[in-house]
Amino acid sequence: MLDIHSQPDDKSTQVGREDTKENPTDALIRMASVANLFLDQHHEPYASIESNGSKVVHKVGGKSFKQWLFIRYFEEKGTPPSAEAIRQTLQLLEAQAHMRNQVHPLFFRVAEAEGIIYYDLADSEWQHVQITQQGYQITREHPLLFQRNTLTKTQVTPENGGKLSNILNHLRIKNDLDGLLFMIYLVTCFIPNISHPALILSGEKGAAKTTTARMIRSIVDPSHQDIAFMPKGTTNLALSLSRQFMLSLDNMDTLRPETSDLLCMAVTGGSISKRKLFTDDDETVLSFKGCLTLNGIGVVANRSDFLDRSILLELDRIDEHDRMEEAEIWRAFEADKPLILGAIFELISKAMVTYPKVHLSALSRMADFTRWGYAIAQAANVDGDLFLQAYEKNRSRINEEVMSSNPVATAICFLMEEQSLWEGSVSKLLDVLEQIALSKKINTRSRLWPRAAHVLSIRLQQIRSNLEEYGIYYDIRNKGFAKVIEIEKRES
Repeated sequence: MLDIHSQPDDKSTQVGREDTKENPTDALIRMASVANLFLDQHHEPYASIESNGSKVVHKVGGKSFKQWLFIRYFEEKGTPPSAEAIRQTLQLLEAQAHMRNQVHPLFFRVAEAEGIIYYDLADSEWQHVQITQQGYQITREHPLLFQRNTLTKTQVTPENGGKLSNILNHLRIKNDLDGLLFMIYLVTCFIPNISHPALILSGEKGAAKTTTARMIRSIVDPSHQDIAFMPKGTTNLALSLSRQFMLSLDNMDTLRPETSDLLCMAVTGGSISKRKLFTDDDETVLSFKGCLTLNGIGVVANRSDFLDRSILLELDRIDEHDRMEEAEIWRAFEADKPLILGAIFELISKAMVTYPKVHLSALSRMADFTRWGYAIAQAANVDGDLFLQAYEKNRSRINEEVMSSNPVATAICFLMEEQSLWEGSVSKLLDVLEQIALSKKINTRSRLWPRAAHVLSIRLQQIRSNLEEYGIYYDIRNKGFAKVIEIEKRES
């Protein structure tokens, strides 16, 4: 009688061998086990991988992580993995990241931890500039995780011995106070966790607005797309804002109200959510808070809330005798850039010592920028009050832009030109303003012109602070079924 337990046949032996053979998905999962899976601040799955002593961050499901898996598999197995094996592996890793629920925030370019500022050079060795009160150094050791994408470009290595004022050799800023304000603004771009004013560049044709924007972007946040046209739709704009630390919008004309509102949010920080796919209910969060530049022949913004968060910089037209070939312009700039960067990091280090001692009696809407700007000016051996003077003068110019570009503000100024007090219902005020607009040829087809009394109340609220700069104050109160407004012009 045959003992089947002691003498297995060839078929059963083959089955046992197949059971121990690693399938492609299992192999990929094993290879991915070296990655630390976590969720970012928006609960999106990421993987951190140690490479030559640095932490390299990939989005699970992103192109770079897929390539990493593909290469590891090919190097070990000698054949490429199937698309299905990659898909199954990514699906499992995403689920594991959510199950572990380890949350680590990710940063673009600039971040702060325990009083130390870090700036990502975005090089292949994952080096960062570490700035403390004692100075700055380049290091690969840091407690934070930075993310990069296809737009992220490597920054040059900073050098000592330069002067921040060298940047003015490459720009054509019209006056000295604006030059000082710009240099301090540029340094504040490297300060994390504060609201940075939007920088609006204006000037006639030939003022090198686009080149200036490219240079600023190159210093703060180098990108393979250094300037961009305004994306179509607020969702696409939010996506652009969320993928980089600085966004430079080129050749602007005017801003639509919803675009202006989103850019206000970009200055002070905010986020929007969008569906990942039309076929499911999953949403992804687009978060943004960074630096922003816009340029156009005129002042591209006309809404007071955005202009209040901005700096206006007018550029001079380049004379034909002063023009140079573009390659020569960039050679000179690239030669100075490492020294400019080094000077910026040295100033930040000194300002970190000064900042805690700065106590200002009054702060503008951009309070953090104002205080840091004062500290940076002091660190640069410039009287901090001179910075405040430059900023206040720029804000006055902004207020003039608001008043001249806003049809309601213009009509109110004409109304109060010959009187110190006006009182009546809001609906009556709208009738009066429409008559003024007709006689003074004010554009009532503008989106900013109110079509109803309740809209006029909203428009007045939007420009309240701007009117007060001109000595015009108002108060709206309910009186029966109507709203009554009292407008008073006070002598300064």
